[in-house]
Amino acid sequence: MYNLLVVDDEDIAIRGIVKGIDWSELPIANIYTAYDVEEAQALLKEHIIHIVLSDIDMPNQSGIDLLEWVNEHSPLSITIFLTGHADFKYAQQAVQLDCFDYLLKPIDHGALKACVNSALDKVRELEQLNKIRGTYNLFYEQWNKERPILIERFWQDVLHFRLSSAPQQLNSALQNYALPLQASSPIRVVMISIEQWREEWSARDEEIMTYGVKNAAEEMILQKAPGHIVQDSNGILYVLFYGVQDEDAQSESATAESCQIFIDKCRNMLHCHLSCYIGEAVEVQQIRTSIQALQVLERSNISKTCSVIRERENKQKLEQSTPQQVPFSEWALLLESGKQKELSVRIDECFDGMQSMKVDYTYMVAFYYGFMNMLFQWLDKKSVQMTDVFPKREWEAAENVLKSLVRMRAWAQQLSLQVTEYANQNGKDVSQVVEKVQRFMEEHLGEEFSREQAAEHVFLNPAYLSRLFRRETGYSLTDYLVRLRITKARIELEKTNNRVSDIAIHVGYGNFSHFSKLFKKMIGMTPQEYRKKFQDV
Repeated sequence: MYNLLVVDDEDIAIRGIVKGIDWSELPIANIYTAYDVEEAQALLKEHIIHIVLSDIDMPNQSGIDLLEWVNEHSPLSITIFLTGHADFKYAQQAVQLDCFDYLLKPIDHGALKACVNSALDKVRELEQLNKIRGTYNLFYEQWNKERPILIERFWQDVLHFRLSSAPQQLNSALQNYALPLQASSPIRVVMISIEQWREEWSARDEEIMTYGVKNAAEEMILQKAPGHIVQDSNGILYVLFYGVQDEDAQSESATAESCQIFIDKCRNMLHCHLSCYIGEAVEVQQIRTSIQALQVLERSNISKTCSVIRERENKQKLEQSTPQQVPFSEWALLLESGKQKELSVRIDECFDGMQSMKVDYTYMVAFYYGFMNMLFQWLDKKSVQMTDVFPKREWEAAENVLKSLVRMRAWAQQLSLQVTEYANQNGKDVSQVVEKVQRFMEEHLGEEFSREQAAEHVFLNPAYLSRLFRRETGYSLTDYLVRLRITKARIELEKTNNRVSDIAIHVGYGNFSHFSKLFKKMIGMTPQEYRKKFQDV
């Protein structure tokens, strides 16, 4: 059903059209009336009007003025002019403005109904065209403007286990996003870890600057190679190179060179220190494993900064510390999920095998360090101090443990039991590291603060500490420090008569103007206004 609007400054003309014509034969739902252009515009804004029957010669604004407005604000409305003036000038303007028809008064009712009926056919045609155009525009916008975002979300779903990595499902998703890959296609991951911002950014500023780093990485690392850059929820950037074979050492070296140039440019132009971790080529369905390996490299890196670190170069060291015959990665998953009984069975099975193989002392030493490495990684991930779980420093019993497989078996079982019991008693998200950093910030509130000092205090990689702190508190280190300082300043403004400039210095701000702006941004008033308001109470 359709709506009709009749516009005329003469009441008799309106009544003649509304009452004098039997509209029941046409699919007309509502007939609205207006006596001038302004009233007609209000109705067009309030209702969907399909056909406008309008006089041309009206006071203030004419029907021509109304048609101009309709073309701009209600382009799907069809206009038919009814006029008593056979003026060629009016007819010419109406044609130029795409008027549907131009009828002279007095109007023959049959001719008017026929004209409206023809106009309804035009309305239906416009609606169909608009529907087709809308559908086309939706797909056009989605695949030509939002496709990079949709692809990034796809990879985020893969990385965060929201999408299965089973070949059948992965191949279907890759095809849907028109990516030139299959589950078995080779891919190389480069992880970009932002270690330090040289400026004091807020969380919002960090997001904006990280976006700048992402764009720079696309231009300087990925360049024009097939691939994509993905940012995860922790702010880490991953450069994905499509179709890169592991045997292509030249390609890996070229990537390393590009990464070093990128690191130098970011340090000089974007005010940040970062490192790049280059993974080995793997199949697309193994991308999570590759990223987990790079994350281990990053967590263990507490000395190098602004560096390019290759997984290939570190793999030999890892293999030397972990016997290949022992599935420590599987044990870590059991430890993570708290399956102590199953882990205990696996440890016994492993030692039964070691007993039958009659392993030597070197193998036992490798097992000892591999097992400890697994525990250290789990504790590091949970941000738990070793001495909290093992108050008697049980991990230092190597001299006695390495004397026999029997002692080593009992030792491994005991340590795994202590870890799972601690997790069950204290919860899985215990973070004493964050508490320690918070105390460190409070104790050094009036001093110059750096993320590197805090990271060194808790023996963690600075970038990893930043992500951990944000995940635990909801604030970046910088934002949290600002809140601490402003809270301290408020207390001093309330309870002392110290000069505001002295208070600023006392809480760590040598620049008074900067302190005053931060204070007003957080509290809504200047330090002076805050003191006056509090002391006047």
